[in-house]
Amino acid sequence: MSGRRHIPWSIGIPPEVTTEYVGVKLGEYYRNPELMLKTQLQASEIFHQLYGLPKKGVGPTYSSYVEASQLGVEVIFPEDNVPMVKGPVITSAKDIYRLKILNPLQEGLMAKAIQTYKFMKQQAGDSIPVGLGGTEGPVTTAVIVRGQDFFVDISLHPKEMHKLLQLVTEASFLIRRTIEKVTGEPIRSTGIADDFSGMLSPDQYQEFAFPYQKQIYEKFGLEGRSLHSELLRREHLKFLPELGVTHYDPGCDQYLQVQDIIEEIPQIPFSFNLKTSQDMMQGTPESIRAKYVQAVEEGAPEMYTEICRGTHRKNVRAFIKVAKQYE
Repeated sequence: MSGRRHIPWSIGIPPEVTTEYVGVKLGEYYRNPELMLKTQLQASEIFHQLYGLPKKGVGPTYSSYVEASQLGVEVIFPEDNVPMVKGPVITSAKDIYRLKILNPLQEGLMAKAIQTYKFMKQQAGDSIPVGLGGTEGPVTTAVIVRGQDFFVDISLHPKEMHKLLQLVTEASFLIRRTIEKVTGEPIRSTGIADDFSGMLSPDQYQEFAFPYQKQIYEKFGLEGRSLHSELLRREHLKFLPELGVTHYDPGCDQYLQVQDIIEEIPQIPFSFNLKTSQDMMQGTPESIRAKYVQAVEEGAPEMYTEICRGTHRKNVRAFIKVAKQYE
């Protein structure tokens, strides 16, 4: 539209939604690489036909628990629900000293992802892009490994929690080096998804999150560093320039508005999200349009949303319609 800024936009479609549209149970999707590939291809075509979204590549998607699984966390795949962890793999801070990193080529979810990647490459050939990647941030993985007691242990057992975080970071290094080896492509840009880091105070963030995120970025983020974190407050944002972050995604962060981000880190591009449940599933086409327009008028440089099961198609269409008015 004349006089309006160009605002890039996109929609995230997780496995629970691709399986919903194709009519496949999530448990079957995760257990069967052939069905995973078929479902992704069919869903891409469906979303293209229904909404005009661009067709995408494929790749193994075995949850956000890959790194945790490489430290022994058991991940289960319910019949038709998202993957879950059985529980922390350690029950006391001292158990940190017995943790070992599993071989990603032979054990853990990474080994399963590699097998599926090779299968998809064989089936797709050169006609469809096949990806291999996606890892959690160090604090989030540490919480999955230790459980919620991690937040107590950083005060009671800081030495052990630093050891855990360094071990998690080394697992992240190993996974990324393995991805480079399997794909034959160096990782020059990398992303970190670290929601639980926002539960740390700014001082705790500086001690327990910043150094380990920095290590990952310095090894694998020479050309780009993205951060996704849904629990950060304004007081945390000062760390992003110091980390060299080149793109920030606050996700469904309930604590940050467009103005907060612009005022705190004006130099860093970011995407602003319409909330998955509150806006997209529970909203109406009218409310979706109003919230989208408001965010853009407040200065959001990019717009994004991720949909979940049960989101009405008219709401998806409403998001796309208003997004296209700003192209």
